[in-house]
Amino acid sequence: MKTYYSLLDGVRFFAAFWVMNFHYLFNQSGDLEWYRYGNLGVQLFFIISGFVIVQSLHGKTLKDFAVGRFLRLFPLFWILCTATYLITLLIPDTSTVSFTEYLRSMTMFGDLFNGIVGYTRLIDPSYWTLTVELIFYIAIGIFTYFFRSKNIRYFLGFWLVLSGIAFVLKIDHNFFVKLFLVRHASYFAFGGALALLATKQAENIYERYIDWSLLFISSIYATIIHPRALEPYYTINPLDTNIITILHIIFFVLVPVLVYSSSKVKNIKTIHLLSILGGITYPLYLLHQKIGNALINFIISKNQNFSWNHVSIGFEVVIIFIAYFAYIQDKKLRIWLKEKYFK
Repeated sequence: MKTYYSLLDGVRFFAAFWVMNFHYLFNQSGDLEWYRYGNLGVQLFFIISGFVIVQSLHGKTLKDFAVGRFLRLFPLFWILCTATYLITLLIPDTSTVSFTEYLRSMTMFGDLFNGIVGYTRLIDPSYWTLTVELIFYIAIGIFTYFFRSKNIRYFLGFWLVLSGIAFVLKIDHNFFVKLFLVRHASYFAFGGALALLATKQAENIYERYIDWSLLFISSIYATIIHPRALEPYYTINPLDTNIITILHIIFFVLVPVLVYSSSKVKNIKTIHLLSILGGITYPLYLLHQKIGNALINFIISKNQNFSWNHVSIGFEVVIIFIAYFAYIQDKKLRIWLKEKYFK
């Protein structure tokens, strides 16, 4: 039975909440508020994804992995992507995408169309991360099909080397090079290496040394390259680079501590709550940015006495409850789809 790392679900929810506050509040203040660096919640997602995928691939066939990822990602995405498109059509003075752009977004590869057919707006700007995740799933799935999951550490190592070469040659901005996720490889590799260590997948001391090396090298590498790898803020603060470096160090220390501390969480109610928080993260992420900003703008335009911050906080509470409802219905939908089409 796969080990459940409950505290990672707490991190996952925090990352989504941090990203949401960044999207709602960043433009409201140039100060060093706690939400200013909420975009780094995405990097936390990538670390957790690397961990979860490497853990889940162990002992699974490619078909099981592909079906699991499809059911986990696409049905809910298609529903909420469509809901976002329809809602933005109904809200006055909202920047809406074309029907063609909506269809491109529905592929989950919408961000790739920017380099293939020219500028393409996504239904929700935050969906770019889904393209990154999907490319990672496909790449690691294909690798394990041909080389088996026991060799994932070599995939992660090669990926880091490829990323390093791209940065040394200064071709990391090239569209085709970006398809190899060179800017994000270190986060996925860190999470993957941590999973290899936590689940004791090394068969000998040599492989264990490789896993530890991947863990340290990926964390140091990500911390060093972040000034180039991450997009700069619209409003620059001279402390940004130093603070982001410190936050990277915190991430790379805290996540392993929480992974190994999860076994100490024994309270059933706490575990259940963390499971729910982790579960609502995906619908919360899919729903929050476009719909949230559109509705907050609309409400404030109708009542000038409302402040952006107060409306944002109120909407966050509402959207968390909506995300919880979506999470419950998605669980039922996945069970039904699996029994009907993927037995």
